[in-house]
Amino acid sequence: MTELQEAGRRTRPALSRVTGRWMIAALLLIATVASLRVGSAFLIPIVIAGMLSLLLAPPLRWLMRRGIGPPIAAAILVLMLVGATFGGVALLVRPATEWISRAPATIAEVDRKVRRLMRPLGRLQETAKKVDEVTGNGAGAPAPTAAAPAGIFQRLSMGTAGFLGASLTVVFLSYFLLAMGKRFEAKLEELLPERVRRQAIDGLREMETQMSGYLWQTTLINIGVGMVTWGVLALLGMPSPLFWGVVCAVLNYIPYLGGVVSFVLLAMAALVSFDTTQRPLMVMGAFLVINTIEANLVVPMLLGKRLPLNPVAIFLGLLFWGWIWGITGAILAVPLTVMIKVVADRVKPMRPLGVMLDN
Repeated sequence: MTELQEAGRRTRPALSRVTGRWMIAALLLIATVASLRVGSAFLIPIVIAGMLSLLLAPPLRWLMRRGIGPPIAAAILVLMLVGATFGGVALLVRPATEWISRAPATIAEVDRKVRRLMRPLGRLQETAKKVDEVTGNGAGAPAPTAAAPAGIFQRLSMGTAGFLGASLTVVFLSYFLLAMGKRFEAKLEELLPERVRRQAIDGLREMETQMSGYLWQTTLINIGVGMVTWGVLALLGMPSPLFWGVVCAVLNYIPYLGGVVSFVLLAMAALVSFDTTQRPLMVMGAFLVINTIEANLVVPMLLGKRLPLNPVAIFLGLLFWGWIWGITGAILAVPLTVMIKVVADRVKPMRPLGVMLDN
């Protein structure tokens, strides 16, 4: 009995230490998640600038090998990026404004045409009529448009000011990260203890290599999807095909959900744009073919070895970052999860997380 009591006495401190570590880890996790959510306005521009610096790192090195100093090379790349962004916005602002202004009428028109397509299904049509009777809307009546709230222009102006401030932060921070990258690495090497210096530097370089390669290949794939969509929609006579190609390319950064949202938006636009039912079905079918080929052939062939995440990790990362940062988090979900995976593989206490995320 005495031996059992002695063993119990020895076990209790060990259990309390383990419990204390888990409680500290849980508190740190909760604090980190809360900080990410509360500090989104501050953190999102920093993360976007970091992603852009990784994306522009290969062309920066290419310019430096040709004798151009890092500050000038970084300025060239950032100015080219800003010019391309402004050019694209100027090219797309008109069709985007037209589609947004027509949104209420578009929804009413889609509703009317979907009901017309559903006429052969008598039971569903009767249900739709009952819903109309309950809500008091006529079958073909356009949806009433609500009057603009009194403070909408004030909110829009505040949102525009916030967006411009965040954009300037991204531009300048991207420049400084590109121009000062090598100097920052040298300073980090001086500050770190010798026993972890090599591991930290190798981890940073591996993260840059993996992230840069992934971002470039993903961007090229999405540009290809946008260009093919643009060409197919132009052949089918869809209005503003370039605008819809850009929309599909941008939404394609969001895994799983991006293709679904693109399909729904294209279906609504096609139903409004054409009087016949055959042409909208052709638009929807063409996009499904493009998306299927991209998801099942192009992405596995080009990103199969580059993407070290399993599908469950990608989906959970999408849910988590989308919950934390909304649409921006959903777009950045895969790169951020890849970054966590690279760090977890390098830090011993986090290796179980790296194993869970591994493909």
